[in-house]
Amino acid sequence: MKIVKRILLALAILILLTVVGVYIFLQNSKPTYSGEITLNGPIATIEVLFDGYGIPHIYAQNETDAYFALGYVHAQDRLFQMEMLRRAASGRLAEIIGPDLVKVDKLFRTLRLNQFAEKQAAKFLNADTASFQKAALAYHKGVNEFIRNGKTPLEFTIMGIPKTEFTPKDMYLAVGFMTFGFAEGFRVDPVMQKIKSQWGDEYLKDLAINTPADAARIPSFKGEVKTLTPLIATIREAIEAIPVPLLAGSNGWAISGAKTKSGKPILANDTHIGFGQPAVWYEAHIEYPGFSFYGHHLAGVPFGALGQNNFCGWGITMFENDDLDFFVETTDASHPNQVKRGNNWEPVEVVNETIKVKGQPDVLHEVKISSHGPIVNGIVGNIEEGGDWIALDWQLLHGDNLALTAFYQLNHASSFAEANAAVSKLSSPGLNLMYADVAGNIAWWALAKLPIRKNMSSKFFLDASTGLDDYAGYYDFTKNPQSVNPPSGFVYSANNQPDTVGGNYFPGYYYPKDRAGRLERLLSEEKIWTIEENKSINLDVISQQAVKVAKEMSLVLEGKASPEYESLRSILSQWDGRHQVNDVGPSVYYNMLSQIIYLTMADEIGKDALKSIANGSVMKNSYLMLLSNDSSAWWDNVNTTEVKETRTDIFTQAAANTLSLLKQTCGADPSDWTWGKIHTLKHNHPLGAIKLLDKFFSVGPYPVPGGNEVINNLMFDLDTTGYFPVEGGPALRKIIDFSDLGNGETASPSGQSGNVMSEFYSNQAEMFANGGFRKMLMRKEDIEKVAKGKLTMKPK
Repeated sequence: MKIVKRILLALAILILLTVVGVYIFLQNSKPTYSGEITLNGPIATIEVLFDGYGIPHIYAQNETDAYFALGYVHAQDRLFQMEMLRRAASGRLAEIIGPDLVKVDKLFRTLRLNQFAEKQAAKFLNADTASFQKAALAYHKGVNEFIRNGKTPLEFTIMGIPKTEFTPKDMYLAVGFMTFGFAEGFRVDPVMQKIKSQWGDEYLKDLAINTPADAARIPSFKGEVKTLTPLIATIREAIEAIPVPLLAGSNGWAISGAKTKSGKPILANDTHIGFGQPAVWYEAHIEYPGFSFYGHHLAGVPFGALGQNNFCGWGITMFENDDLDFFVETTDASHPNQVKRGNNWEPVEVVNETIKVKGQPDVLHEVKISSHGPIVNGIVGNIEEGGDWIALDWQLLHGDNLALTAFYQLNHASSFAEANAAVSKLSSPGLNLMYADVAGNIAWWALAKLPIRKNMSSKFFLDASTGLDDYAGYYDFTKNPQSVNPPSGFVYSANNQPDTVGGNYFPGYYYPKDRAGRLERLLSEEKIWTIEENKSINLDVISQQAVKVAKEMSLVLEGKASPEYESLRSILSQWDGRHQVNDVGPSVYYNMLSQIIYLTMADEIGKDALKSIANGSVMKNSYLMLLSNDSSAWWDNVNTTEVKETRTDIFTQAAANTLSLLKQTCGADPSDWTWGKIHTLKHNHPLGAIKLLDKFFSVGPYPVPGGNEVINNLMFDLDTTGYFPVEGGPALRKIIDFSDLGNGETASPSGQSGNVMSEFYSNQAEMFANGGFRKMLMRKEDIEKVAKGKLTMKPK
């Protein structure tokens, strides 16, 4: 008995020591927010104050020290995020995660982001003579100083990731990855081509291939492919497997001082990005003699993609211009590794990529590249001889990318002319930029290098052999849609169709009038605007377009469906388009919509293709058009040859499925079918895929209001499970009154730090879910009152 007691005592001591050891280890992995550290890199002493939300406020005596400090604290809070982003963009995830990520690595190796990043870094960051070069390289010194001497993030230890220093190439990998997230054509174009070649115009006419005639437009002032089905599936599966959030939309607006209580402009922005943990944007405030800037930064990028200095501020949304095309190459067996150009044959470049895989042998991946771009068939396997080669012509891969130069100059702009000159340099990704300054100017620019297209049908595959579909040059920036101090007193963007370019509406993936029309209506109201009034816009959850679709559903069900569906029909007919947590309308509407879309289209194009487009701009623009057409070819199920289904048949089956799902997820009583039960927000960490680690690293879930294409755009995928977990939405909310730049307001979806042991890891999550805001402090006396720590960096 004594032996048993001794064994049990020894086990208890061992368990206690293990727990104590783990606790000490975890506590020692926390970021350092206070104290004094001596580092290689600074020229003089730097002071960093961390406010009540963990935002670093950097006070330096010169520019390079300021950016060095930014790099150091950015890496301290977000090194794992930086690492995952550069690995995703460069096709190096499989070597730390395993064979499941080979498909992602093949995709990005084929897209040639490594070569893009190497080329741009060699051209623009090979010296430190220009101001932006000095600042960018100083930032990298700070990142690498933390890698050498800082605490190793917990994820690196768990996953066995080696700590390796960053290079200038990694900044451009971040730019490339952001641009990839903007390119909806990767998912949409192959599906549109499949519908065209397999089913024809009868099926295309009910889809909004081009922007609908009633779209809210931003006014300016001033042949069958053999490999399509596997290609669609592989692109979709690879995109879904990427463990780094992609950008997905955004709202932004600026109101003239003539319409505000303060007499100065008000600027608001909420960028829509896939949710994950940590949040995408990293906030930082920099001060050195002659310069003050508060910005939101992407992982590994030193200059704020949005922010404000003492003169001006700006926000961004996705332009949604079509910046990629798929070209079908002509080949034949007698001309191996060649493609046809007119009457001649042109050789393709063949590159062999080696993908390292954790725990398995290397994977060899061959990439062929024609003059139109990489041949994307290769991501699904070997390219068949005699088959169709599909080349990807992507604007990112053309010419110089001046994004770093542009954002550095914009961060430092001290006049409207300087800001205008800075934004004119942006070519890819396509952005809308909303601008305001203390002089009273407001502006909107559509930023991209826009090709002059001979063929405006950009959502279908083009012919590479004739030259008839090739671009005829590029428009000058002055031709881009833009508006400066318009008579309306406001500018805005919600990813909707901008004004014409060269007399044509430039093709793209512009989103429906739900958000844009609602924004335009609210901003046109005659009122005196304040920050509080703008918050009400930012959190608006009404969709007038969804109401129209819901009423169409109710009309079809009226008198034709079983009486047990009357509760569904009644809710749909009375719904006012509101998406609050306790509303029942959205629960019925999105279940019905999902069921109708899948019952209608999956039989023709398959679930992979449908999932690729179900939540994109084409389908969202098509809901009312498709559901209103009683004679659409889509209603017939092509798999049931003995009967021809009608719209009523599809809607009735959708109602049956919807009723069953709502009873399963919410209960039998219709009053219990509340939106917050099935619409929740969870910030998933990559390690959350391991159940044991999910609750430790992931944050949430929280029941949330909002929905697809309302201004508070808490987005989800249409599917048939009965649940609509939020996939993306505002990656920040921010509002600035230019009468008081030191008191702007913002909110992060979860928290500032990506270190799970930090008190700032998830301390904003509940506030964000409930629509709260906090201050963006820029005055030192205000920051010192709430500071949680002061870190002093001294040179060695």
